[in-house]
Amino acid sequence: MAQTYPSHLHQIVILDGGSTDGTTAIVERLAEESVSEGGPQITLIDNPFKYVPHARNIALEYLDSGVEFILEMIGHAWVPPDHLEVRLSRFHSIEAELGTRLGGLGARVLESDLPLDNVGNWIEASLACPLGGSGQFARFSKDGPTKIPPFTLYRRQAVEAVGGWNEDFITTQDSEINLRLIGNDWPLWRTAATHVRMAKRTTLKQWWRMGYRYGFWRMKHVIDAKSRMRIGEFLPWIGLAIVAGLAIDGQSTFFLPNFLLPVLAYLSALFVVGGFEALRSNDTSMIWGVPALLILMHTSFSIGLLVGGFRPGKPPNDRAM
Repeated sequence: MAQTYPSHLHQIVILDGGSTDGTTAIVERLAEESVSEGGPQITLIDNPFKYVPHARNIALEYLDSGVEFILEMIGHAWVPPDHLEVRLSRFHSIEAELGTRLGGLGARVLESDLPLDNVGNWIEASLACPLGGSGQFARFSKDGPTKIPPFTLYRRQAVEAVGGWNEDFITTQDSEINLRLIGNDWPLWRTAATHVRMAKRTTLKQWWRMGYRYGFWRMKHVIDAKSRMRIGEFLPWIGLAIVAGLAIDGQSTFFLPNFLLPVLAYLSALFVVGGFEALRSNDTSMIWGVPALLILMHTSFSIGLLVGGFRPGKPPNDRAM
C-alpha cells in the first residue's frame, strides 16, 4: 500500500489457506483503507489447498490478461517503499542491455532488523555465509545471472509458458520452476539495487526442521530433474564415507590417525567462517555459534536428502499459506 509505484498500475492479491488468527479480518480492513486512500486494489482469495504452489497458481488464474508481472511476498518479509519501482526499472534496463526478455529478476535478501537473540543472529549469519544456506541468501553487490533469484519478480508470460508452479513440490517449488524457465530460454537474473528483509528461524528446533525439509525436497527435485544435482550438497555423505574408509585403513600421519584429518579440515573451515562472521558483525559469539549451526544444518540437510530418496513427501505443518 505504501509503494511509490503508481497504485493504479499494481494490485495486491492475498491467498489465505484457512487461517484462524484474524488474518482475513485484517486484510478486509486494509482493503477498505486502500480503496478510500487511493491505494492499490487488495483482493482476498481462499486457497482451499493451503500450500504455497497452489496459492501461486490460483493467483495466476485470477489475474486478468493485462497483468504482465507477478511477485510473491510472504508474510514474514518486508521491502522499502520504492521496491516495486526499482525492481521493474532494473528489469527493463537489464532486458535492454541483454537484448532479450528475462523470465524473472530476484533481489537481495537482508537479515531481519527485528530484535534477535544469539541463536537468531547465528542463523542469519549461517544462511548468508559460503558454507550455509543457499544462493537465495547470498551477499552480492553486482547484478548478474543466477539460477536461484530470491523473491523473484516473474514475467507472467514466462511462468505460463512453462505451465506454472508444480504443486507436487511443497518446498523448493522456486528451484523447480526456475530450472524449467532456464531450460526454456527464459534467463533469470538478480539485482542488488533493492532488497527484501526477511524474518527467519529463531530456534535450534526450527533450524533443524528447516534443514531436514530442504534436504528432503531437494532429493525429490533431483529425482525429478537429474540436472539439479549439485555435488556440494552431497559432500557431508562423501566426507563421512572418506572418514569411514580411512578409519578402516587404520593408517596414521604424524602420529595422528588419518581418519581425523578430514574431520579437522572440516572443523577448521567452519571456525574460519565463524571467525569471519565474528569480525563482520563484531560479535565474538559467532566464532562458535556459526560452526555449531552449520554442523546442525549440514547434518539435518543430509539426513533429509537420504530420507527423500525413499519416503513419499507429505506437506509439513509450517508451510501453509
